[in-house]
Amino acid sequence: MLRLARRSARAVASVTLALALGASAAGCSSDDEPEEEPGAAAETGQGERPPLVTTARLGEVVGRLDRPQQARLKAKITEIVDAWIDAAYLGDFPRTDFADAFPGFTKGAAADARKDAALMSNKQVAPRVESVTPFRRELEIDALAVKRRPTAVTARFVLAMRLEGELKRADRVRGRLFLTWRDGAWEVFGYDVTRGVVR
Repeated sequence: MLRLARRSARAVASVTLALALGASAAGCSSDDEPEEEPGAAAETGQGERPPLVTTARLGEVVGRLDRPQQARLKAKITEIVDAWIDAAYLGDFPRTDFADAFPGFTKGAAADARKDAALMSNKQVAPRVESVTPFRRELEIDALAVKRRPTAVTARFVLAMRLEGELKRADRVRGRLFLTWRDGAWEVFGYDVTRGVVR
């Protein structure tokens, strides 16, 4: 069972909205993600495991991008999403400082995300948590290319993590980040995210 909270994406440029709608029509919705087995995922082996790496793949591409462009795009978007996940949900606990929890977000998107701190970060649970361990990190990248250049991205992600401390539970955060290329960099300008407790 999931207890969900939802934040709708901010108003987006028509080109990115078209990308999101096109990807949804293609059946790439985050609701179609396979469910993990919480019990199996919670099993821990002997010894210390290496950090979990995000499994990323390129999804729907509208327009033309050659293979090197696709590889660079996948690497860059993964880097941005990972930076947010690491800053907002992971790291050392207990912690109180989430001032830099939204790297790669526009000022407006970061302001919205701070208002949604319980959804978009672990700020609300941080005082009762001693460690956070991810056991699922997945990313699918849909892209729009104009004149053979990527201009807009919908990053569909799933993060599942185990909280330990006074609070013991497994949470799953999933949804979409909307990114655009502006002033020589990719920026997150909107999001549509849900968070739930894995039962």
